[in-house]
Amino acid sequence: MFLRPAPIPGLSAAAAAAAQAAPFADLFSPRRSRPAVARARQLAVYLYHVALGASLSACARAFARDRATIRHACATIEDLRDDPRFDAGAARLETALAAQRDMICALLAQGSAQ
Repeated sequence: MFLRPAPIPGLSAAAAAAAQAAPFADLFSPRRSRPAVARARQLAVYLYHVALGASLSACARAFARDRATIRHACATIEDLRDDPRFDAGAARLETALAAQRDMICALLAQGSAQ
């Protein structure tokens, strides 16, 4: 059985920043950003919620946004997933993040067993 650590927002932000060619630090800025950074942040929020299982409230705290903005970000990415190319990329990111989450959980479980 794996332990479930608190989801790490940096994992989803790093994946989204790399995929969207956006500066990592800008994803956590409380200020409004240019559209490319905003889209990367929306993807990071979506991945944090869907792939890593964070609640909408946890996403709002991590990304310095309110819950309505987080809901909007997730809905926007869901709409973009209607495009097969975007969907394929998002699915690959989800799979990679889930694998990282599982690896971290296994390492934590291994460390606590010793």
